[in-house]
Amino acid sequence: MSKLTVVLLAVIFLFSCKSAQKELQQGNYELAFNKSVKKLQKKPDDREQAEIFALSYKKSNQKNLDRIEYLKMSGESNAYDEIYKNYVSLDRRQKLAETVLPIRAGGQTVDFQHINYNQQIISAKKGAADYHYRKGLELMRGDKVSAKKAFYEFEAVKKYSSTYEDLNRLQEEAKEKGMTSVLLVPLNKTYSQLSKEFLFNMVDFGMQDLDKDWIRYYNTPQKNYYDYNIFINISSVYISSDDMKESKETVRKEVKDGFKYLLDKNGNVQRDSLGNDIKVDKYKTIRCTVIKKTQNKTAKIDAKVEYQDNKTKRIVASIPAFGDQQFHYVSALANGDLNALNDTIRKTIGKSPIAFPTGGEMIDYAGAELKEQIKKILATNKKYIK
Repeated sequence: MSKLTVVLLAVIFLFSCKSAQKELQQGNYELAFNKSVKKLQKKPDDREQAEIFALSYKKSNQKNLDRIEYLKMSGESNAYDEIYKNYVSLDRRQKLAETVLPIRAGGQTVDFQHINYNQQIISAKKGAADYHYRKGLELMRGDKVSAKKAFYEFEAVKKYSSTYEDLNRLQEEAKEKGMTSVLLVPLNKTYSQLSKEFLFNMVDFGMQDLDKDWIRYYNTPQKNYYDYNIFINISSVYISSDDMKESKETVRKEVKDGFKYLLDKNGNVQRDSLGNDIKVDKYKTIRCTVIKKTQNKTAKIDAKVEYQDNKTKRIVASIPAFGDQQFHYVSALANGDLNALNDTIRKTIGKSPIAFPTGGEMIDYAGAELKEQIKKILATNKKYIK
């Protein structure tokens, strides 16, 4: 091992020792304790760490015990959560200390009497569970916001106890009472005849994908009152006429057509440095006439997703949405040498024009894109639902 390595290890060791001492001096007893334990696990006879261990253990325990005494004297019903946490800290710290006890360092012995905290922990758990259970029942008598809080109070009970047989039922009741209900309503505000099936399809997607964050969505009325209506207002539908354009183009291309000998000014074949005849590529022009037919048709649906708070009957948000569909098809006939054409044009050769999609088909295609936009809007704008 090099001298530099020895020096670096010594510096790191000294820094670690000082670090635990520094934590102790600054009143960070838990950190000082944890660091001293790690050191003693590696070097049980470290007297300095043994002293830090003993003092930080005593100080940390006293801090927990003082806090427990205060909480018990306060008489507050919600104190059991913190009492439980403090007893768990005492128990955890004792178990960690016992990994290095007894310590014999510098002629001194450090040991502590084992204390069984099980009864205190169980008692605190029961107190905490009882508090959250009673708090949940109290909140269930309130409004929707209180019901949400009740749900989480019952959830807290589960952390401490599994003896409350009606807990799942109470949580379901709290969830039902605290849930915000939203009805999706598709509306045709255009002069176009849109079928009921088309309109329902705009909101016909998995509600379970949206039912999060205390919001439940419906796409068919199932009760008399909803907290919010979300209107899918279709404001315009545009379908272009069938458009077919014909064009004619002659394409020319220079291609290799064998070779010829390179001649000098006297008409003699030139030779290279090795005495070989010099050849050069010969080119010719090929042509192909393309008669191309291009078919186009467009459909667009404009809409707005409007959030209505049914308590106030006010529209609290209006978000634009649209669906767009482009039909484009190219067919062509060729007369001439097809080698003059690039790959893109060549793929269209031999195709015949096809039937244009009907207006109904174009609306369905555009509607599919509109539906995807509606889903994204609903998923990303829950801030408007309180």
